[in-house]
Amino acid sequence: MNGGKGEIRMLATEHEQNIWKYAFASVAVTVSSLGFGRMSYGIIMPFMKENLAMTYKQAGLLATTVSIGYLMMVIFVGLLVTKYGAKKLVIFGTGLVAFGLFMLSLVASYGWTLFAMLLLGIGTAFTYTPLITILVGWFPRKRGMLIGFLVGGMGLGTLISSALIPFFTTWFGDMGWRYLWFVYGALSIISIIIATIILRDPPIPLLPKEMQKRSFWTKVYFNKRVLRVAFIYGLVGFAYLVPQSFLFSYILEVGLTKFQAGQIMAISGIMSIFSGPLWGGVSDRIGRKSALLATLGIGAVSLIVPVIFPVYIGLVVSQFLWGTTIVGMLSLCQALSTEQVHPTYAPVALGYVTFFFAAGQLLGPGMGGWIIDRFQQIPLALIMCSVLLALAFLLTIRMNAHAVDVDVTALEAKPVLKSLCLEEASAEEL
Repeated sequence: MNGGKGEIRMLATEHEQNIWKYAFASVAVTVSSLGFGRMSYGIIMPFMKENLAMTYKQAGLLATTVSIGYLMMVIFVGLLVTKYGAKKLVIFGTGLVAFGLFMLSLVASYGWTLFAMLLLGIGTAFTYTPLITILVGWFPRKRGMLIGFLVGGMGLGTLISSALIPFFTTWFGDMGWRYLWFVYGALSIISIIIATIILRDPPIPLLPKEMQKRSFWTKVYFNKRVLRVAFIYGLVGFAYLVPQSFLFSYILEVGLTKFQAGQIMAISGIMSIFSGPLWGGVSDRIGRKSALLATLGIGAVSLIVPVIFPVYIGLVVSQFLWGTTIVGMLSLCQALSTEQVHPTYAPVALGYVTFFFAAGQLLGPGMGGWIIDRFQQIPLALIMCSVLLALAFLLTIRMNAHAVDVDVTALEAKPVLKSLCLEEASAEEL
């Protein structure tokens, strides 16, 4: 046992020195899976919509299909991590995303487009939760910052898409969006190679299997702290993809050029790259709850600004505020979920709250597309999202009773972080 403890201490020290390598590999995977596989669609959608003769409702359904694929798998991924290991799932999931991206470059019908988007959702589910498990397992004391970098990969993907789409559509005309999906697929293959070389599964402290099975319900699924985070994360998920899916089109509708639209969306992408690490650091100082309240409040206001001021400066301010806060919301909810339970349950808790997030994403774009088609008003969809974030703000205020600023993982796992398996006495206490 002493030899095992010494080996784990040595591994932990070694990986502390490799923290930036892990951050780089994780961001590369996130750019491919979430950045290209999820966030880029809203920017490419106007050109796909025209070329494939889709309605806004059909375009919204494509974004919803990604969420369906994500929702189908995300709640099971945490359990699969405990059985197969996180790294294998990261590689498998990123491979599915790459295949889906290549498919999108070749689709000729709406049905095949739906299938490709479904693959993107499933692949993202297999990638993201296991990736956070690896980071939290190796670097538990720096989870806020690392999850922030991880989620920031979405912003980097948005930035890349915003910068490239005007050039690709200019260079290749109606085929530009197809070439761009192909480039994303090729870059995803590179991220798989990077992840394979750098990432390793962490030695997470484990409970006896019998105790794990008995405890999933009480320690995760019916845990009031986890449920509170899950409901808030679900509301954020509902509001999250609607601006990404339709704001680019709204910018074009108010009379700006596609190059101006790309610049405005790039502002959000640039700011969201730094949003996660920024709010992760802020939350370490003022507490996760206070930081989450700030991001939700600013985010709600940012979606009202383009409705009131549908001009260039108003849209710039809106995307600046949105980009500054949206990734912070996601990373704070994710960090909160892993802090409410023992490290053994962390991937399960993260998968559980992400199920609520994915359910919100499933409903959001479809509902947004229906509102736009029904009333011919994109601003109404933005107002809906602002109201949902305001509701999440109110729920966060009520988190006082659950001591959200206390790191439960530190309290429960601190005595056993040096061991691969908890002693029986510790298991009984949990």
